[in-house]
Amino acid sequence: MRAATRLYAGSVVAAGVVVLVAALWFGGAGAEPVIAGLPTAGPVTEWALPLVKLCYDLCAAATLGTLLAAVVLAPAGSPEKAACLRAARWWALGWAVTAALSYPLTMSYVLPLPVTDLIADPGLLRYGLTIPQARVVLPVLGAITMVVLATRLPRLPGWIALAVAAFGLLPPAYVGHAASAADHDVAVSALTVHLIAVSLWVGGLGAVLVHFRRAGDLRVVLSRFSTIALCCFAAVAVSGAVGAWVRLSAVSDLWRTEYGQFLLAKTAALVLLGLFGRTHRDRTVAHVADRSARHLFVRLAAGELIVMMAAMGLAVGLSRTPPPPPPPGAVEAHERLLEYDLPPFTPGALLTELRPDSLILLCLALPAVGYLVGVRRVGDWPLGRTLAWYTGLALLALVLLSGIGGYARAMLSVQALQHVVVAVVAPLLLCLGAPLTLAARATTESSQYGDLGARLRKGGPAFLAVLPAAYMVAFPLLYRTGWLVWSLAGHAAHLFTMALFLGGGLLVFRVLAGVDPMPGPVSRPLRAGLLGGVLLVQLAVGAFLLLGPPVAADWFYLVGPDDAPDLFADQRLAGAVHLLVPLLPLALLAVRLARHTP
Repeated sequence: MRAATRLYAGSVVAAGVVVLVAALWFGGAGAEPVIAGLPTAGPVTEWALPLVKLCYDLCAAATLGTLLAAVVLAPAGSPEKAACLRAARWWALGWAVTAALSYPLTMSYVLPLPVTDLIADPGLLRYGLTIPQARVVLPVLGAITMVVLATRLPRLPGWIALAVAAFGLLPPAYVGHAASAADHDVAVSALTVHLIAVSLWVGGLGAVLVHFRRAGDLRVVLSRFSTIALCCFAAVAVSGAVGAWVRLSAVSDLWRTEYGQFLLAKTAALVLLGLFGRTHRDRTVAHVADRSARHLFVRLAAGELIVMMAAMGLAVGLSRTPPPPPPPGAVEAHERLLEYDLPPFTPGALLTELRPDSLILLCLALPAVGYLVGVRRVGDWPLGRTLAWYTGLALLALVLLSGIGGYARAMLSVQALQHVVVAVVAPLLLCLGAPLTLAARATTESSQYGDLGARLRKGGPAFLAVLPAAYMVAFPLLYRTGWLVWSLAGHAAHLFTMALFLGGGLLVFRVLAGVDPMPGPVSRPLRAGLLGGVLLVQLAVGAFLLLGPPVAADWFYLVGPDDAPDLFADQRLAGAVHLLVPLLPLALLAVRLARHTP
């Protein structure tokens, strides 16, 4: 058995290395021509950097995957949980070593100078802190350190280490091909989803194969991982398609350029992995208690990991291959501020200028599918709650993925519309969908992931006091401080702000809607007072925008699209949005509160 394990492990690593070397050779990245009189990084850097990057990706995926196995896949009390945590620390150490090795190699490639010259001069090594491609190593190492510490603290929830490890994947996404894409925000989100989904998929399968192949709970673990793997497959496919749409100027670039040919090869690998997954679901997941099915799972999983490692080698080769240049005139001057181009403003453009952000798509697709699965399991779920849930998700998709999402960072009125929907209208509809009640009815302790309803119902006094107060205070802070400009100037900051207000809205309207169970009793006067506070905040913000001084005028002057209203008229329109749009849903909620006793 040990010989077979070594053979499988060696085959996985060899597949990645062989495919990477072939990709570098085919793409010409491993043997760049030397021009007389110009400095060069040398063959050591040209070959060592991609090989270190492959090891870096492998260790990062293994760290994330073993943490996923410990936190999500392993049943409570499973002895394999502790083994996964120990393995995650070792993989994190390898991740840190490869990250540290990539620092001088990246500097050698960017400058370009031989890596031996850099190592011999500490002053040059410190210069790497001014190079974005090398500087991202620092936050990665910080995240890895936090992961190691979190896995050593038994009382700390495991999901914290998993979330920090996922964050450690992201800094390089902001300095690669995605950072130079014409639609920078869409490209970065696509790469973010791609990296996290691939790491969970590859690392999770490896952790299942290494730590659970002989476990008595293998059937439970495989059932849980099968669902996660299916979600990762869909996320990889969608994010890869969006990334290709951003980077390629025409469909013909797929077969006319080396970059496109690598994308086709990765697509073929994804299709093959889909076939592996289908075979797992049909022949191993439900029958793994049988000895022959367990052996079949081991062979299939090893073959799947070989294909995954080959795909990772292709990905590293793709990262070393320049994408096709954009067509002339595709990049406008103001794109350097907004990270993407905006056509002249028309009311119709608010709907037609689509922004297919993979991260937002994933965050909306998961609750949409999960709610549908719950409704099918329960059977007699009220239609009104289902309509409320999906209307809320549809409104979020409308204001985040359509032209509203694009113009919101360039026009205050559109930003106000997006903000009111994300923070008030959509959270109210989602809470009226009673997702916690549905989860409680659709799951039990014997379910695949346990009693989700019981977990989600947990909360404390801070939920009923501090968080609603912080939610209402955040509105004036957004418009009276530099927070608004900060949130509009960067894609990550914008997503963070939207997520913060959406989360706060869900917490507040969970109390106001009163259809899901609460962690403690909530009286009608308390609900009425909270509803009045939310209404007063919206009215105050609207009045301030209508009557107050200009808000973020310098920013909107620089990035405002052609044919947009002047800044003062646009701000008055933003004030009207805050005054009028929340009135109807909040008034209906007040009527509901008056007619129903909690």
